[in-house]
Amino acid sequence: VATNEPALKPALRYSAGPLLFSNALTPVQAAIVLAALDIVESEDGRQRRDQLMANVTTLRDGLVAEGFAILGQPSAIVPVLMGGSAVSRLATRHALENGAIVNLVEYPAVSRNSCRWRLQVMAEHTERHISDLVRIAVESRQEARRLERQIYWSEADMAEA
Repeated sequence: VATNEPALKPALRYSAGPLLFSNALTPVQAAIVLAALDIVESEDGRQRRDQLMANVTTLRDGLVAEGFAILGQPSAIVPVLMGGSAVSRLATRHALENGAIVNLVEYPAVSRNSCRWRLQVMAEHTERHISDLVRIAVESRQEARRLERQIYWSEADMAEA
């Protein structure tokens, strides 16, 4: 608002709060939230939560059985400790190339050498989806470690030359 009236600016600030704050809900957004809550509180919502927790447990157990460190408490977000940036980036590239959807979290969002995958589980995931992800995670970690050794030894050979 452009004005030469000094009293209009504070009057607008104090009386037009919903227009100043980006977190004010529109009526449509409020209706969507209410509809979502109806689903959450329904029998379908309970079944979805139960299936989600079953999928979370299956994924966490599968990864732990393969030697991965899983952080936090069971939830739809499964943080998998991957280690240093080099291995984590190589593993992530391999996982993505092989059909997995993994989100790599690196420094400065986490401490150095504690990169992690942030996996997101849904109730709609099947046992096959989960077993495929565990298999891809294992293969990706192996491939990343192989490439890291190869790079390390190549650099050591160059240093000797």
